[in-house]
This record gives sequence, structure tokens and C-alpha cells, in this order.
Amino acid sequence: MKSIRQNCRFTQMIMVVNLLGTACYALPAVAANPPIADLAFAHDGKSVFTVSQSGVQQLEWPSLRKLRALEVSFANLHCVALSPNGQRLAVGGGDPSEFGAVEIFSWPAGDKVVTLNGHTDSVTSAVWKDNGRLFTGSLDRAVMLYDVEQEELIHTYQGHSRGVTGLGVLETGPTLLSVGQDQSLRVWESKDNTLLRSLSQHTRPIHALAQRPQQEGLPMVATASKDRTIRIWQPTIGRMMRYVRLESEPLDIVWTQRGEQLVAACVDGQLHVVDPVEVTVLQVIPAIDGWAYAVAAHPNDGSVLVAGANGQLRRIALASE
Repeated sequence: MKSIRQNCRFTQMIMVVNLLGTACYALPAVAANPPIADLAFAHDGKSVFTVSQSGVQQLEWPSLRKLRALEVSFANLHCVALSPNGQRLAVGGGDPSEFGAVEIFSWPAGDKVVTLNGHTDSVTSAVWKDNGRLFTGSLDRAVMLYDVEQEELIHTYQGHSRGVTGLGVLETGPTLLSVGQDQSLRVWESKDNTLLRSLSQHTRPIHALAQRPQQEGLPMVATASKDRTIRIWQPTIGRMMRYVRLESEPLDIVWTQRGEQLVAACVDGQLHVVDPVEVTVLQVIPAIDGWAYAVAAHPNDGSVLVAGANGQLRRIALASE
């Protein structure tokens, strides 16, 4: 889970161009705004969704002007996910040690469709299996699969010994991936709900899981951990390929548009751009004041959006891959 601490100073709107040609565009932070916990771009790239204790907001891209807000019936929001067809928006959160829930909104209407209440602790991650079924991961250590149309729990995946912090679904097959505070990456066969393997090379809790855009060859994913490493895996064969250790703890990671670089949002408020083949840090880019909790890659313009403490957001146009 992306830990939430507010530790930042007021920043003015600025533009920075570093020596490697990376442009940064920032919105001003407003005192006492809650930190932004997660981001998700609309499929057309014309807007982006943010979640925080202030709720869900849709912002215009690239201006980051507020377009609308959605009311969620619980606080402590942690994750947001748009369905493959763009017609459903899932928002997860809950109260620690009390309950975890996900609310589903129709899109673009923004009407609340259903609330899924199966977890007993906060929901930290949600990922769509398809347009009608949703995986949710929680600090209660469980992963649940829901039929959203029928408002029905299909299956509960048990195996993590501590909270689940990230989920993924491989495009090449019915394979579910989960990561957690127990330092493990788990690979599940979602057809028959069996655990295929558990990979435990991390030495501290895992904060985030990111899938490389599908290319030729075996699927590839990356994980970011409190041990300050990003590890790169081929999960279908249970292989850790390589890893890189950062100077600052990464809280979230994303692959760039063509899958040639990884970008990590870190507790020092900087982005670390990593070459996943040479496992070297190519750039360290100042992004926000305080912890950077979330980063997302725009679907087609080559930029990323980083968010975190005090509601700060910054668009960063990366140098060419």
C-alpha cells in the first residue's frame, strides 16, 4: 500500500527543464489538501482520475483543470481502475481493520452502480479481469473476484500472510498476479483458482506491481519494494530476471508507453527513470515536495503524471525513449 503521510511545503506553479530535456509542469499545492493515493488515465488520454480522502476527481489533460467530482460513500480511498471498455469506474478504499469496499460508477454518466462490501480491511488495489468482473486486493490478506453485473462474489483467493498491495492480470492468459506486505509476488491460475507459484526475493514489503506493455516473448512485470529495489520478473515461468537498487524508497512504478523504461515515484518526491535491461538509473527528476505516492503514464503523449503529498500533481514530459 502507498503509505499516506503529509510532509510538504507550499509550492508555486513552475516549469523546469533539466539537462536531459525533461519538461515538468506543476499545479500549485494548496495547504491542508490530503495526499493523492492513485491515478488512472481515461483510455482516450483526454482526462485523468485521481483519488484521495477528498474523493474522486476527473481532471482535463494536459491542463489538469478539474472537470468533475464523484461522491464515494466511504473515506480513505486507495485505488481507481477503469474497465477495458471504459464504461465502468471502480474506486476502492475503506476503514483500516473495519471494512473494505469498492464502488462502481457508470462512465461517462458517473452514476453509482453498485457497492462491493466483501473485505474486512481497506481495499488497496483493483484490476478488471474483463468488462464485467473485477479483482480486488485488501489489507485483510485476501484477493476477491466479483461479478459486477450480478453483484456477486465469485471467488476468494487466500495465501498472502499479510496485506495485499497490488494486482495485475496478464493479457496473454487467465493469470492473476498479486503482491503484498509479506514480500511475495504470487501467480494464480484464475481459470481454476489455483496458486501456481510464490516468488519471495524481496526482503521488505512490496508497494507496487506494474505490467510491461505486451510485446513479443514472455510477459514481464516489475515490483517496487520498501527494500529500495525494483525487481523485474517473467512470472509465467517464475523467473526473476534482474533488479536495481534506488537511493530512495519507491512507492509506485509504471512502464513508459513503449515499455522501454520504468519510472518510480519515491519517498524523496523524485522520479527515478530506470533502464530495465541495463538496470541503471537514467534520470532522477525532482517532482513534488514530500512523498510521491502515485505515477501513471499517459497512453500516447510520452509523459507521466506524478502525485502525492498535499494533493500535489505534476506532469512530466520525459525525454525520448
